[in-house]
Parts: sequence; structure tokens; C-alpha cells
Amino acid sequence: MDIFPGKRKLVGPVAQAYEGKLCLPDFPRDFVWRRDEVADLLRSILRRYYIGSLLLLRCDPQRPPFAPVFMRGARSIYQEPRPEMLILDGQQRLTALIYALSAPNLTLKDSSQRRWFYVDLKLLLEDPYDDEIVFDRSERELDGLDRPEVQHQRRILPCTYLLRQEDFLAWRDGLDDWLQLANPEEHQRFRKEWRARWTNAITEFQTFEVPVVDLPPVEETNEESIGRVCAIFEKLNSTGVELSVYDLLTARIYPRGIKLHDLWEEACREHRRLAEWSEGKADTSKFGVLVLRTLALLRGLDPKPRILINLNPEGFENDWRQAAAAMERALELATHVSADGFGVFDRKWLPGFGLIPILAALRAEIENQKLGAEARSDLRRWYWSNVFLERYSSAVESKSRKDYVEFQNYWTEGKTEPSVFTETRARIDSGGYTIRDSASQASAIYRGVFCLLALRGARDWRRSESIQLQDLHDHHIFPQKYLHRHGLTKKVEVNSLVNRTLISDETNGKIRDKAPAEYIANPEIFPADPGQALLPPHFLTEAAIQAMQKATEQIATPEEMAFIYEEFRRAREEEIVLEIRKACGVG
Repeated sequence: MDIFPGKRKLVGPVAQAYEGKLCLPDFPRDFVWRRDEVADLLRSILRRYYIGSLLLLRCDPQRPPFAPVFMRGARSIYQEPRPEMLILDGQQRLTALIYALSAPNLTLKDSSQRRWFYVDLKLLLEDPYDDEIVFDRSERELDGLDRPEVQHQRRILPCTYLLRQEDFLAWRDGLDDWLQLANPEEHQRFRKEWRARWTNAITEFQTFEVPVVDLPPVEETNEESIGRVCAIFEKLNSTGVELSVYDLLTARIYPRGIKLHDLWEEACREHRRLAEWSEGKADTSKFGVLVLRTLALLRGLDPKPRILINLNPEGFENDWRQAAAAMERALELATHVSADGFGVFDRKWLPGFGLIPILAALRAEIENQKLGAEARSDLRRWYWSNVFLERYSSAVESKSRKDYVEFQNYWTEGKTEPSVFTETRARIDSGGYTIRDSASQASAIYRGVFCLLALRGARDWRRSESIQLQDLHDHHIFPQKYLHRHGLTKKVEVNSLVNRTLISDETNGKIRDKAPAEYIANPEIFPADPGQALLPPHFLTEAAIQAMQKATEQIATPEEMAFIYEEFRRAREEEIVLEIRKACGVG
């Protein structure tokens, strides 16, 4: 794709956008700047600062490659957009300048009222680095600044005279005439000192150049070029809100009569879990993209961005609805706290959003093909294997497609078992598999173990109620302060997954920094559990409990503490790994 870099007067693209010749692809992205950000952009131009570049896509006004919309504040001569160019990067800056230089009857992010922007010409000459050279006012705050005589008297120039040179010159000549009548002495000073300097300053604003890169037109049917343009959107967007393939496809298929926004809202109305997890927004955790990945898999396609952006509109609405329903089913499985589910009792414990589309597609395959118990068992093994191998921490799209094809062939044609099972046997069923170095909630292994805790029926020790009735959190078993007091301070050891479990904040507050031997014998912490029956679901075996009972406050040396703590970690890790192997089908 050839590009055409160069420099251009900034007011040119602003005027084109104002007239509707330069439009924005119809993405769900609003203008997000505040008053001070608009003013600061004007100050930067007056001071000749670098304000970034613009990236534009030339297009046929009759056949733009994306559904276009007018820029916010534009006053086009056309009722429908007919863009000669689309803006790929620079939306916020151009929209800010349209607002400041045309004063449309619109609001800004931090103001419920229309704002007018002004330049203090006197201060601009005296101290151009004073931020008061540009200020804004609402209608109630104008104090006469909407009248030319007040502007002339106070040497305040409305920014609406900055877009076109003839407008500023007319305002300047009006000031000249007013001063000649109202204040002849000042008029002489204006002629000698101010007129040329003010004209130069405003001319510099109006001739301020920015780097502009023009991309050549692309045909709607040229999938490769469209894919490249979409990649540019994703990489160079500077709106402050990340654009996704969902956003790009929204504009891409709109000309075909497909309103993806409406389809999303329909999916949220019909699918409770999808609505809850996404908070009703397609960009929350990229749920819009996740549904598109599911759709691609169900179509037998690779769910990579370049494929998603070129999804065939034929049958799209029906396929979208099937994918959304499959996504809902996947979320139901993920959140189910039983042997048939995956124990994600809170969204923060989901081992990875990348797993959801392939889980949705595989579950849909099982149900569409009316497969039995064996396939459903395979799906559970697949899920847990990916969690504890952390396979979906990278190259998600490629692995999704590979897994989907392998399981399709395995279930319907009896071909070789999926490679994930071979990898699971080689790594998780080996004697060297360990989880103790996992010490962060960002890890799929860490989150997966907490989901297993939920599935094992782990209860709060003090309240002795199930996780569905209590708000349980991630806390230390050997309290951090206790370990520090006895010489163990390495974060990876203290915060290791094998030293963490689910209890309430209230219970943790009562444990605080106590020695494990002290608090497990405390009836205030275990009021309904004198026989310690609540401990085993927390992967606390008899050996682990014995190590806790040795962990008193009277331990003499750091070496003794390290020995007891290692004894505890080894016993608990063995129990957790045993459960992991069982979940992955290799135990």
C-alpha cells in the first residue's frame, strides 16, 4: 500500500471536516476531550508546538470502504456523508478544533453548556506562555464578549475568526475602525505596534503545518488492503480509547444493512450472563470481539483480526445470534459451581477471556452434533488442561482454531486425539510439575486453583457457609507478618499460591499476624469446627495441618521456620497438584 507523506496547513483538514468532505468511520467512539484539553491544543498551535500527525484515507465519496459519519460539529452541505477522505488518526484533535473554531451548539465532556473559546491578543504579545492567552466561556459567563465592541475594547478575539483568513482580517479591520472613532490615541498605537504583530500571530496560527499521511483509496472488495487499513486503525488510534476489530467491523458491514450495535444490544437483552459480564458494553473485556471469534470458529474460520474484519455479511445476523447464544452457554459453564462447571464464582477468577470463544464453539459443537457424555468429559479435560498449562496466554487465535479443528475431527471422524491431551500427559502428569512459583492473580494457574477451591466446597472457617452465600477473598494461610517476623521475607515464597486460600475479610482480620498453631486452635476463628473438618476442602491435608500446628510463636530460628514452612508448602502443593491432574484427566 503506497502512502503519501507530507505537511499541510492544519486549518485545511479542519475546514474539510467542518464542510463534511472529511468524515469519520462510524465507530462507537465519542469525542472525549475536556475544555482545558481543547484550550491547550489552541495554545500549542499559537506557540508553534508539535501536536502530532494526521493519518487520512482517501476514498470515493460514492463508495467509502467504511460507513462514514460527519465529524462532531460539522455543517455539511450534504444530508448524507460523501467523504473525499476518512480520518484514521487525529479524530480528537480535529473535533476539538472544529468545536473551538466554529462554536457549535454542543457540549464538552466536562461541561453541560455550550462553550466559546477566545484569544487574549494583548496577553499573547506580552506573555505567550501564560495559559490565559486562551480561555473559554459559557453563555452565562460571556459578559458582553459576544458583542464586537466589547471584544475590541478588551482586545479579545473569538476563535471563530481563526478558521478563515478573511474572517480574521474583517474582524481586525473592524477593530481598526472602532479604535479610530472610540480612542484615536489607542488607534495610533494599534497602527504602530499591534496591527502587524497580531496579524502575524494569527497568520502563523492559520498557516500552522502538521505532518499528514494520505493513504490511497481501497476497494471495498479488496480484503488484503482493508485488513491493512484496519491494522493501522488499531495501531495508530489516538482517541484515548482502544479501537477493536468489533469497532472496525461495525463500520465495515454497515453499508450492507447490518447494524452490529443493534445486534449487540439484542444479545444483551436475550442473554443475562453476557449482559452482566460485559456490563452491556461490547468493549468491556472486548466481549464484542469474543463473540466475533466464536462466530468465526463456528464458520470454520481462523479467528484472527484480518479474518474477522472481512467476515462475509451473508448470513451474518443469524451466525451472530448463534455465536452470542454459544457465548452465553460458555459463561454458564464457566460460572457453574459444581462438578459439571468450572467454578468461576467471580469474574476476577476467570483464568482468561481468551478461553471463552473456543469453549463456546466446542460446547456448541457438542450440542449441535448431539454428542454424549464422553465428549463433554473431553471438554472439561480440555478446559482444565489449558488453564494449568497456561496455553492461552499467547497466540490465542491460532490455538483456538487448531483446538477446534482437532476436536471436530476427534469427535466426528474418530481421528487422533487432540494434541492438548498429549501435552498435558507430558507436562502435568510428570513428576516435575509445580505450581509453587505462581504468586500473582494474573496467572491462569493461580486463578484456576481458586476455582478448584470453589468446586471443592471451600467455606469460610468462621462462618462455615458456602461460597454462594459469602463474599470470600484471597488471603494468606501462614500470615505474611508472621513469616516476616520469623525471617521469611521473599515475596515469591510468602505470596506463593500454596500459601493462599479463600476466606472472608472478617476471618482474615481475626487471624491477622497470628501463628497458624494459635489460630487453628482458636474457637473464635473455628467456632463450628472443633474437629477441623473445614480445612480439607482448602487443600489442607493432615500433613499440612500438622505443619501448621508446629508453626508457633516460639520458633527459635529462621532455619526452623523455613523447614516448617517448606513442610507445609510441600504437603499442600502435593494435594493441589493431585486435584489438578484429576481435573485434567491424567490423575
